[in-house]
Amino acid sequence: MMLNQSRLCHLTTLVVIACFVVVLCAPRAAARRVEPLRLNADQPQLFIDDYLIDEKKGLKRTLHQPDDVPANPVIFPEHPWEHRRIPYGSVWYDTELGKFHCWYLTLNIYDSRPGFRGYRKQHHVPIHEAAYLCYAESDDGVRWRKPELGLHEFRGSKNNNILLTCPGTHFDSTSVMHTPHDHERPWKMISFIGLWPYRKDLIKEQWGGTKFGITQAGHYGWSSKDGIHWQPMNGGQPVLRASDRSMFWWDSRQELYVGAAKSSLNRKRAQLYAWSPDAINWTRATDWIHTADERDHPGDEAEAAYGFRYGDQYVGFCEMRRVRKGEPVKINWELMTSRDGRNWKRPIRELFFADGPEQSWRHQVFKIFASPPIERDGKLWIYYGGKTGTVSLEEGTEPFQALCVATLRKDGFVSLDADDSGGHLVTKPLVAVGKQLFLNVACRNGGYAKVALLDKRGTPLPGFDLADCQPIASDTIVSWKSGSDISKLAGQSIRVRIDLSDARLYALEFLKVPAPLAGEE
Repeated sequence: MMLNQSRLCHLTTLVVIACFVVVLCAPRAAARRVEPLRLNADQPQLFIDDYLIDEKKGLKRTLHQPDDVPANPVIFPEHPWEHRRIPYGSVWYDTELGKFHCWYLTLNIYDSRPGFRGYRKQHHVPIHEAAYLCYAESDDGVRWRKPELGLHEFRGSKNNNILLTCPGTHFDSTSVMHTPHDHERPWKMISFIGLWPYRKDLIKEQWGGTKFGITQAGHYGWSSKDGIHWQPMNGGQPVLRASDRSMFWWDSRQELYVGAAKSSLNRKRAQLYAWSPDAINWTRATDWIHTADERDHPGDEAEAAYGFRYGDQYVGFCEMRRVRKGEPVKINWELMTSRDGRNWKRPIRELFFADGPEQSWRHQVFKIFASPPIERDGKLWIYYGGKTGTVSLEEGTEPFQALCVATLRKDGFVSLDADDSGGHLVTKPLVAVGKQLFLNVACRNGGYAKVALLDKRGTPLPGFDLADCQPIASDTIVSWKSGSDISKLAGQSIRVRIDLSDARLYALEFLKVPAPLAGEE
């Protein structure tokens, strides 16, 4: 009887231990059951980070820099109201009209503000001439017209392209947003209006008893039906109180207006996340879009940031302010990326826009324009406010800041590269969508790319193995011996394996509507 009781106790102990092990292991087993990524058809999938990648071997990630067009600068400040400089603005392309639109800011930063560097009292401009928002348009994005709008008088004439005059001492960081869902007012604009200098005695010294058209500095908003005639929002009061170098965009996925609002973190310039459902009522969040961190130089600061949707993810340009003892301050760009539009990272700490020599328009300081890249002829057109080092900022009349444009291969921000020894990647499980798979790839020296479609465990699917794939030499639709149609896999959890040799992979894309292969009608 005692033996039976002993065995019973032993069995009970084993059962308790087994139950404990089951309970302990269950969460771990559940954690291993990863849901497949759900991608959208007709959206390029970039490789700026490893979000899609489960396995990678023999591949090097390369950041690619845009190339300036030979015609730079494309909008040159040539009139007195343009004040020798075009630092900020936005450029948009109207696909229906086939026309480029540019809203650009002109600011007399050195002659109009006593107490600021370079101020020369004998050359100062009147307060009502301190800054303007102007308009230009183009058919090709390179050759621009400055139409006489007849909206505002400058020195006795309305024959100019001035859209708005500044009711303070300066505009700053103008962002124009296209919101086609708002049929009545599809254009929105937000710009900082300042009251520099903040010292009343200096204001009185230059402008005497002049009254400003605003009572406080901040970000003001306007809306427009045609992008030419603008009406103030929020009763002419600021829509957001934040510092000057802030930028704004419309996020169609979140259906929110988003801003990178200038603030301070650890006594350095940083960019807060701000959002609004209507571009009027803004919330300043406690999280950050763009900051300098321990991976950056101690003298680096987050100067500005601008984000945009690109395929299934978000990409952004961020300005880094480089402060080094005994050296001029430099401002140049890096890339940032996000999957949800709110949490942003800088996975590649390299210059996306490189500094240029004095003779170029990328010397030391160049500014992001608040607009996404414009896709034309297989390239991305990126506009920016450039500065040359050959012109004195304090002396002379020759312009020193102007609008420039650079181009980049479509999807070409980053590539995964393999040399002739080869390399490959395998994606995480994906839900198959669309009818074809497109690769944006560039091969050299007889290089190639091949693709296999695998099940979620990594086993090649019948008919879609590497041996079945037609070698790819340039960006094209992937085809196997049975053809390019993958629609029978729709809804299944699959992995994509891509093998490369002497090739660069920029993006992959599932296509919803079949496209003809090279040589097909």
